[in-house]
Amino acid sequence: MNVSIFQWRWLKTRITFFTLAIFLTSIWSLAFYTSRVLREDIEQLLGDQQFSTVSFIAADLNQELGGRFEVLAEVAASLTPDLLSHPAVVQKFLEGRLLLAARFNAGSFVVRLDGTAIADVPLSSGRMGVSYSDQDYIVAALRDGRATIGRPFIGKGMKGPVFVMATPIRDRSRQVIGALCGVTSLELPSFLDQLSKSSYGKTGGYVLVAPQYRLIVTATDPSRVMATLPGAGINPTIDRFIAGYEGTVVYVSAVGVEILTSSKRIPVVGWDMVAILPTAEAFAPIRAMQQRTLFATLFFTLLAAALTWWMVRRQLFPLVEAANMLAAVPETNEPPQPLPIARLDEIGELIGSFNRLLAILAQQEAALREQKEFFRLIAENLDGFVAVLDSEGRRLYNSPSYARLLGKRNISGTSSFADIHPDDRERVMGAFRQAVATGIGQRLEFRFVMADGRIRLLESRSGVIRDDAGRTKRVVVVSHDVTERKQAEDKIHHLAFHDALTRLPNRLTLDDRLRQAMVASKRSGCYGALMFIDLDNFKPLNDTHGHEFGDLLLIEVAGRLKSCIRETDTVARFGGDEFVVVLSDLQADEAESTAQVRTVAEKIRATLSQSYRLTITRDGKPDTSVEHQCTASIGVTLFISHGASPDTLLKWADAAMYQAKEEGRNRICFNQSQC
Repeated sequence: MNVSIFQWRWLKTRITFFTLAIFLTSIWSLAFYTSRVLREDIEQLLGDQQFSTVSFIAADLNQELGGRFEVLAEVAASLTPDLLSHPAVVQKFLEGRLLLAARFNAGSFVVRLDGTAIADVPLSSGRMGVSYSDQDYIVAALRDGRATIGRPFIGKGMKGPVFVMATPIRDRSRQVIGALCGVTSLELPSFLDQLSKSSYGKTGGYVLVAPQYRLIVTATDPSRVMATLPGAGINPTIDRFIAGYEGTVVYVSAVGVEILTSSKRIPVVGWDMVAILPTAEAFAPIRAMQQRTLFATLFFTLLAAALTWWMVRRQLFPLVEAANMLAAVPETNEPPQPLPIARLDEIGELIGSFNRLLAILAQQEAALREQKEFFRLIAENLDGFVAVLDSEGRRLYNSPSYARLLGKRNISGTSSFADIHPDDRERVMGAFRQAVATGIGQRLEFRFVMADGRIRLLESRSGVIRDDAGRTKRVVVVSHDVTERKQAEDKIHHLAFHDALTRLPNRLTLDDRLRQAMVASKRSGCYGALMFIDLDNFKPLNDTHGHEFGDLLLIEVAGRLKSCIRETDTVARFGGDEFVVVLSDLQADEAESTAQVRTVAEKIRATLSQSYRLTITRDGKPDTSVEHQCTASIGVTLFISHGASPDTLLKWADAAMYQAKEEGRNRICFNQSQC
């Protein structure tokens, strides 16, 4: 054996020696094993004893209840069909059966085949003439022809439960002709009194259960008499007993008390005899023994812990001293110095490794400071806004440009969502939560409210920093102000689809709107209409007063046209002094649609025929004014589900417009010479 492995100077040798000397694990394992085995043995012994007791009581009750069925059968055999046809004779017969009175303390009664009582003892019970055809015990006796015991119930004017035993009355051919019933009231002295007045142990008791109804018939505890057991599926142990299990079980009752319970079925009636004993009483001796074992084990545990603590503390003192020196380093803000090595053991080797690690960390810290300064300079001089957020969206860092945008100096720790436009805030927060959850950065455009209330449009890109476990720690957001760029894009887009002078849709937009109206007309089955409008007196205005007044007239005409149509309709400048109006969603009937379009066209014609006051403004002041009278010629064509193209419709409307001019101008003409 290599003796050098077990040299005393090695820390692992010393700790191994003292660990083997301490029998902490063994003594606790022994204590646990002993108490558990003892509990199982006592539980088995008490369970066997309890089951033996409940089996004896169940056998006695089976004999008592069976004897009562025998008495009922014996008396029922004496009742003949002739006798049942004379209720008075049956009543006298029943009153003479002293054996029934001795066995059934609440009397007895006879019912016919229809379930009506024809004899009753005592008569004061009020059962005579009452129909019991709906009672379970009568149904079993008359329909099924078997002796049975009914569901216990609380009788009128009684405080205790009542149960009825019934047996069929048969004629010579064994046909059921009636039933004889015996009634037992637990409010009166009965054969179950001894059960309800007895206890099992000091705190236990007995319970007689009718499992068919999940009902307690009687019990040592009066408060449980006629109580209903929990429904199926609530307590598996009770369900097991209800299903017919005979034996002993330990379980927690509905009131939270652990109990030792044994059950034995009474065959003659299918009831269960149950004995209950709280485990607090049943296992009291073993708990006392367990407490003594626990105290002894605890004492030796504390002793072993004290010895181990003293030894380990002595052996690990150099390591503790080194740890204290390392803990003091952050307070001094100085580079960590090499740790002293007291002994050449494992701790000495560990401290030497720490010293080498400290040197490496010092080099890395210097590199990190240099890198941090490098990125700080980049963030502060970047043409944009840089923010570092935690997983809740709070600002951990903001570039100076971000603070200037907000108009605030110290914004660290504040919510990054507070300055986002309310209409965009929920969308941005949702994208942020998605980035935190998935680790995938997002690209967004959103409106930002500055300190002075102005709104700027920002374009942001984000990146997620995660820890080794995959949890999001930081979110880096780089934003740029794209307000001017977006405004320029919107202006270019508007110019591409609108007339620069009148701001109306141009021919490109008109073509798209007209196609949409044609598709909608085909789908809905309602007519649409296209108007081609040409100004009648536009050229003289240009020739006489110049293009500035002509432009003012076109702008005024555009405004008047928009005031004459619905928001869902379209008015567009077709070119020069020509305008086009698209009406959609008219009527399904052509005549009604024609009338509706004529009304709108007439409104447009009348509005455009009103006098125009055109004023040129220079330096913010009116300079020159002209009064001008202008009319319009309007050509109209209707469309629905026919296959004409947009260009064809424009040609038809244009032809109708020229027809209006030929007929004297300031007219409305429909396609196909409809004026």
